[in-house]
Amino acid sequence: MLDIINVAICEDEKIHVELLEKYVANWAKERNMKVRIEVFYSAESFNFNWIMDKRYDILLLDIQMPGQNGIELAKTIRKKDNIINIIFITALSDYIGEGYNVEAINYLIKPIEEKKLYECLDRAVARVPKLEKIILIKDQGEIHRLVQDEIIYIESFGHDLEINTTNEKYITRKSLSIMEKELDEDIFIRCHRSYIAGLKHIKRISKNELELDNGDIIPISRRQYSKTNMAFIKYFRGVIDE
Repeated sequence: MLDIINVAICEDEKIHVELLEKYVANWAKERNMKVRIEVFYSAESFNFNWIMDKRYDILLLDIQMPGQNGIELAKTIRKKDNIINIIFITALSDYIGEGYNVEAINYLIKPIEEKKLYECLDRAVARVPKLEKIILIKDQGEIHRLVQDEIIYIESFGHDLEINTTNEKYITRKSLSIMEKELDEDIFIRCHRSYIAGLKHIKRISKNELELDNGDIIPISRRQYSKTNMAFIKYFRGVIDE
């Protein structure tokens, strides 16, 4: 179970905000879950905060708001974040078709039924990756949530790390040793003093190098070869004959 669920409410009407806060708190209490709720009264204010901090798991998003509407905000979010679960809140059903384009969990029509909201939140939580499979990194002043399974390899350059994922590359200021402690040891291997490889993404292993499924080749140090080879076998076969 997740340690805590981060829920954002983006709604311009205070009466609806207070109702949603109450329902989310009740839902969390019923399911014995910890929840952190943050409120934003416009799409612009949420977007400003989200650019810097992408730790939100669930977004309850009103569609009809002054300025940028909820659909426009959702499209902006989806350009960089496929993890956050979006639940639209609306007084009209006219926008339902557009929700499919941004992978919304559901539409809730005002006035919100508490039971319906619970069902949507349950679906959202089921889709949230476990916290131990997510890492937060800072790149150029922005906080990014990375799914660990999507990390192909990490390379150290002095005081910086280059994190190569299936979608993008990120640069963050951190030591490789500290990063190694933050990663799931069952799916990563420190194959060299300057490299950590995602076991899922290893295509070929030899005495002195790894070929990854994106075509990149990284070195294996002599002292790490045996450990790397065993971890590779264990990951793909599950059993090692000692």
